Amino acid sequence: MTTGQHNMETELLQKIALQLRPLRRVAVALSGGVDSAVLLAAAARILGTEHVLAITVAAPMVPETDHADAIKAAELANVRHEILHLSDELLADPVFVENPPDRCYHCKQLIFNRIIQSAQSAGFYHVCDGTNVDDLSQYRPGLAALKEMGIVSPLAGAGLTKADVRKLAETLCPGFAGKPAMACLATRIPHGVAITREALKRIDRAEQQLRVHGHVQVRVRDHGGLARLEIAADLLSKGLSGEEIALMKKILKDCGFRYATIDLEGYRTGSMEEPAAATLNTVKEDA
Repeated sequence: MTTGQHNMETELLQKIALQLRPLRRVAVALSGGVDSAVLLAAAARILGTEHVLAITVAAPMVPETDHADAIKAAELANVRHEILHLSDELLADPVFVENPPDRCYHCKQLIFNRIIQSAQSAGFYHVCDGTNVDDLSQYRPGLAALKEMGIVSPLAGAGLTKADVRKLAETLCPGFAGKPAMACLATRIPHGVAITREALKRIDRAEQQLRVHGHVQVRVRDHGGLARLEIAADLLSKGLSGEEIALMKKILKDCGFRYATIDLEGYRTGSMEEPAAATLNTVKEDA
């Protein structure tokens, strides 16, 4: 590490420390993504491992790789780690299953109520999440729920961008710096289309297999059994070979999708919020 890189890391950690030190003891909502992994590692370094608790939610809309990475992040930080299993609770909730436009707001309330309860029972009265400054500029109704519930976002409070977080990850939690953004699997399903365990599983399986075959940043949008595949735009511009297309089709069909399509606009966040996405909402399994 160069002197400049070391100085930048020190400065970023000092900014986070200004957010964390007044709290003294914190529980970190650990998703397994790079943001929460960096926050956990920073909190352990700044406050001491005995003053930090990691809490992870295991639920059907969380990618399996995120769950595994959350365990790795907690082990790297050497902190106590609690895992809350909320699969049945979420899939029994009618609002979550019905998937309205404000589903994320409602889901965050459900999840963080349980996280807060778990944290307080362990003697931790401040709960933190990994929101960064860049997240604040995106459409994320769940952030409103977190604010209402008093969840602290030290990375955003410190002014850290996603690039800053990845820079810190290179030292604090090696192996996470290059991890692609994952997001809740329910974001792959159009609003108004019921969320089922089966749909979430086929989405997760398909994305995992596509990553194994080199598609690092990928989304499989599920329109009632039709897969709308988003891959990197530069791969689309270069063109896909017949073998690549055949492999994609096989993966999607093997994972339970009846139809497979490639989105010509490529990967992008929030595509389910685009007006055009509504035109696919009517695709049915028997189409």
